[in-house]
Amino acid sequence: MQQRFERDYRFLLDKLIPRQFLSNERIEGISAAISSGRRAEMIREAWLAMEELVSRSVFDRDDPRRSDGAVQITYSARTGRSRITLEMREEEWRAVKGTAERAAEIVPSILAGIISALSLNDSPADVSVKIESVLALAGHVEGGASAHLVLFREFEIPSIREGNRIAGTSLAEEKTGGFYGSALAAGDPHVLIGRDRFAAGAGLFAPGPRTGSIILLPLRSGGHVYGMMEVHSPSEDAPAPDRLTNYYMLSHGVLRLLDNNRHLERMVSVDRLTGVNNRNYYETQLPLEMERATRNRKCLAFLMIDIDDFKIFNDRYGHDVGDRVLRLVAQTIRLHLRKIDHLFRYGGEEFIVLLPGAGREPAERTAERIREVVAETRLELDEGRYLGITITIGGCIYPVDAADELDLFRKADQAMIRAKREGKNRVSFIGE
Repeated sequence: MQQRFERDYRFLLDKLIPRQFLSNERIEGISAAISSGRRAEMIREAWLAMEELVSRSVFDRDDPRRSDGAVQITYSARTGRSRITLEMREEEWRAVKGTAERAAEIVPSILAGIISALSLNDSPADVSVKIESVLALAGHVEGGASAHLVLFREFEIPSIREGNRIAGTSLAEEKTGGFYGSALAAGDPHVLIGRDRFAAGAGLFAPGPRTGSIILLPLRSGGHVYGMMEVHSPSEDAPAPDRLTNYYMLSHGVLRLLDNNRHLERMVSVDRLTGVNNRNYYETQLPLEMERATRNRKCLAFLMIDIDDFKIFNDRYGHDVGDRVLRLVAQTIRLHLRKIDHLFRYGGEEFIVLLPGAGREPAERTAERIREVVAETRLELDEGRYLGITITIGGCIYPVDAADELDLFRKADQAMIRAKREGKNRVSFIGE
């Protein structure tokens, strides 16, 4: 805005603000303010119009500048050199800012109803979308605020996708001094972080130029912490009790979605007979682990496991004994894997194991250890006899041996078939 017009809000509203980008409501408000001729109304409508243009990515906004009791807010067009500066007295600034914030706030009862409706999730597939919707409500709790989900990977739910509002980090690393360590150590329901502490950008989400403080709300459930909700507030002061209550409401909504989704995923991803992950979960988790391995420049070991002569168990002793063999093998394998490893029952008597971060040598050691402990296991029959069980394992390494999901499966299958031909109860890796 040219200097001679900085105080002429009538000219600003009538000539300078590009109305083609504004909503009908805003255009009507501008017309009413011009007709009234009242300075307070014209200042308010100018502020609201420019904020709407910022939200539509037409203009960018600089931080307010204060001098001798006056406030200046400058907006720069994203295309071209157009600049508009709103200048007003400090009390006028507080009035228009308060108007915008009150207009954005949502009634707590309505907020609770929206969160409750979103929490009635139907399937794990849509949980990320619903979490994003809950987080987006932060802008209605406090004008200019934004909320994000920090998810600790130790408790990661596979169907949750990282994005603009959702990101993952390691709980173990944060406990040793990460940006979120203070909130974890404090044990409080929330922690307020001032501008001086987040200026270094140590968090997962970069604060915007208008962020005055960050509120961290840990998401605790069932003895563990999923992560935390991170709120970027435009205010530098501690949130008022009613506003903080609304933020608690949002965090509980996110936590409810995480809990519900965990239960749903267990229902659809666990093999009922053995209690380990099923093929459906395998098809969801494998591409995620491959993507993570690529991103972190690490390997992913893929093991295919087959119970030797399983058909004989079913034919000679019945399917009840066959089911007991499957359960015993699954439990034995799981006891000898790390927490970050994944065990799936792929189908029939076949299992698949994913070993994140494992190269050939550690993967071969793990496979050999599993083979040995299963071979030492005995299944007691009702009549006092014992059955010996052995397994054959084929393995390969991503991305060394295979470049995609299908290739991984084929290479591991080839290695297992070769081990079967060589006498069973063996471990074989592709490329040996």
